[in-house]
Amino acid sequence: MPRTLPSIISLISLTITLACGPVIAVAQTSPRETDTVRLVRKCLPTVVSIRTTRKHPSGNGYVFGMGSGSVIHPAGYVLTNSHVIDGAVEGDVLLHDGNAYRYRVVAQSLQEDMALLKIDAGKPLTYMTLGRSDDLMLGEPVVVIGNPNGLANSVSTGIVSGLNRSQSRMIQTSAAINGGNSGGPLINALGHQIGIITSKHLEAENIGFAITIDRAREMFPRMIASEQRYGVQMGITVDVLASTAKVSAVTANSPAAKAGIQVGDVIHQAGGLRVQHGLDYHIALIGAKPGKKLPLELVRGNKRIQIKPTFAPLPLPKPVSAKGTSPGLAFSYYQGQWQRLPDFKSLTPTATGMTPKPTLDLKGRSPEYFGFQFTGLIKAPADGLYTFYAASDDGSRLWIGDKLVVDNDGLHSHHESAGLIRLKAGLYPITIGFFEFSGGESLVVSWKGPKLKKQEILPAAFFFKKKSETNKAASK
Repeated sequence: MPRTLPSIISLISLTITLACGPVIAVAQTSPRETDTVRLVRKCLPTVVSIRTTRKHPSGNGYVFGMGSGSVIHPAGYVLTNSHVIDGAVEGDVLLHDGNAYRYRVVAQSLQEDMALLKIDAGKPLTYMTLGRSDDLMLGEPVVVIGNPNGLANSVSTGIVSGLNRSQSRMIQTSAAINGGNSGGPLINALGHQIGIITSKHLEAENIGFAITIDRAREMFPRMIASEQRYGVQMGITVDVLASTAKVSAVTANSPAAKAGIQVGDVIHQAGGLRVQHGLDYHIALIGAKPGKKLPLELVRGNKRIQIKPTFAPLPLPKPVSAKGTSPGLAFSYYQGQWQRLPDFKSLTPTATGMTPKPTLDLKGRSPEYFGFQFTGLIKAPADGLYTFYAASDDGSRLWIGDKLVVDNDGLHSHHESAGLIRLKAGLYPITIGFFEFSGGESLVVSWKGPKLKKQEILPAAFFFKKKSETNKAASK
């Protein structure tokens, strides 16, 4: 049942369940000690200040920056914005107790403006409880804690003043936000983080924005991408939106499947770390190595199960033969009105042909309500980890073989999404789908890899093989 504002206020007044840490009950000792005061007192230790040093654009000297973040795991993992730390040559995290620690960047997504940092404090840290943003109500109270203009531990209050802003479904809030608040938590009346502060409207007062925590939950596994990043396989998928780390899928013949892990199992501990929700499980995979065991404590029904499956080397796609290839990609052009990528296999194309690279420049195409599918091969120049990017208006997706690597689907303005995949040098089937509803349209496909800076994929990397069995991904 959706929560209502009176029920939230009643819950706070009666039990003071400020879930930035363990649930407690506190007697009100003074009329000045309001629910907001107790909420701030409880959540303050979970919020950090982030200080960065960047080289000055001129090349002379350095520029100092500031931001905020939230501790989301007692082992010292901090969630913040990517733009807070991007380009920094060094930086530290200042805890509420005044102690500062150098951070290292575990992973970041420029496209989602998210980053995960790690500090080694030598002790378990008080952590923020992650909530949900699927049932937010206009007008419900919120608190922002952060480091505006270098003033650590600053607090402002407001309400949820708007929902579903932009393609990322951002939260609009009236709480005061200034430079340095970026990356900090937007907190609801239960003391749960429901958003990540990301920006303010520069030409208006009391209009700030936060990435929804549901968006952060959904994007977290792709940002960490532990199996691709570290070249390992465990084969467990957890529900990142659930209140527990519930197993939602197990890959066939994976270490998890061979160890007997089942859909519906709930993970309580992994690799010696406590696991309360799906993001914690992905944190437990950071630094994994093939041949290393992953001690797990599972709950199945009324039973607690202890197992130690071993990470296997990540099965990699097999490159295909270059025999019979020629430069370019095949394209199919479609007309129709869609709000998400259609099943192109079930549609009849209006036109087909060849193109040197993915492009929307087809003579005679409609100005709106159309789609493209590009199929062929891409040549990975070296062994290693590749990042593929699809920037589009409206939706796009990119597959390598039968693996969906980039998902930038849906109605939105120009937006870039990315995904990781580990490849050996060679040729691989590639499929790129795109659709345009109305308004502006754009599509740019880029990559980054071993000794390869981020760049648009040039025609020299694309090939096509007629009647090739390698193009099964084209049926997506």
